[in-house]
Amino acid sequence: MQLQIVTVAISFILAAIGVIGMYSGVYIPSVKLILFSGLTAIAIHFIVCRIRPNKNKKLDKLMGFSLTLYGVMLLSSFVYSSWKMEKFLSHFAMMKLTLVLLVIVAVYLNVVFIRAEISYKKKRGNQRIEEQPHKSYFEKRKEEKERIERGDVRIILGTSTDTDDN
Repeated sequence: MQLQIVTVAISFILAAIGVIGMYSGVYIPSVKLILFSGLTAIAIHFIVCRIRPNKNKKLDKLMGFSLTLYGVMLLSSFVYSSWKMEKFLSHFAMMKLTLVLLVIVAVYLNVVFIRAEISYKKKRGNQRIEEQPHKSYFEKRKEEKERIERGDVRIILGTSTDTDDN
């Protein structure tokens, strides 16, 4: 459990520092670097989850939030590197605008996802949906014989139990 907390915390801290650093203009990493670091964070998280499965859903939500921050940084860095209309807005101003808008959208979508999950759990409760196992032909015949012996009324559409001998 400790290893998962450490990996998720490091991933979140790096993503938050990256967003703050990009906003303040201290360092604007390249798209490749952000993509590499985000994919590395995902890979490490999945490896740690395979080694020690977690029961803490809050860690998964925090990891999801940090991954959305990596996505925000990726898109903002892409806008910074490909912005051509310098007369309208500078590279840095457009990157800041994109960064702020995408962070707001990312936070909103994460909150909506968490609330939808909570609402779904309240509605469904802790029900488990189980499919009935498929019965073999012999099990079906055995149940049919037991119904006949009990005298249960049964209706079979398309066939008749009456005989022509009457």
